[in-house]
Amino acid sequence: MRAAAGARRGGRGLGAAQPIGSEGARRARPGLDPTTSVHTEPGCCLSLILNFIFQGDLGPFNPGLPVEVPVWLAINLKQRQKCRIIPPEWMDVGKLEEIRDQERKEDTFTPMPSPYYMELTKLLLNYASDNIPRADEIRTLVKDTWDTRMAKLRLSADSFVRQQEVHAKVDNLTLMEINTTRTFLTQALDHMYKLRTNLQPGESSHSQDF
Repeated sequence: MRAAAGARRGGRGLGAAQPIGSEGARRARPGLDPTTSVHTEPGCCLSLILNFIFQGDLGPFNPGLPVEVPVWLAINLKQRQKCRIIPPEWMDVGKLEEIRDQERKEDTFTPMPSPYYMELTKLLLNYASDNIPRADEIRTLVKDTWDTRMAKLRLSADSFVRQQEVHAKVDNLTLMEINTTRTFLTQALDHMYKLRTNLQPGESSHSQDF
């Protein structure tokens, strides 16, 4: 089964028609800034309900029944109005309020419901907000949790640099969270290394004077 060529939703062109579930369709999936990595993660899937008979490299699947598919395929089908996405269990206002409150109480990082909680939230709110109950509240709660964790991460990084540590262990961080501080930490450590290197000759000559 092929999608109509040049189909569009929300002003985004999907390009030439591709067999659903094929390698060509996989290459045609949308590239979505920091969320792109979640598309290729083998263990990261979304549940959806199709409104047509699905046949291709994956399937076949029947309409009206929940099925789990890779994230890239779920978003591709949703953009073409071929399915309804079922949000993850944790994407619930009550559960996210508990997660946010727990994160605020703890000094350390608490486990997140998914290692891709931020990526999945961005994807689903951008492309399937009509399938997410209380989407605006979900957006706010995830953002609050993210901000709290980023504040902790900045404090941890600042302490790490000030104390001139050479290694550190931090649990329960996601890949996206680590990437946000990678540039700062690598630059700071490089600067510390250069300072130490420049000081060593001076310290050596000073000791020889005595």
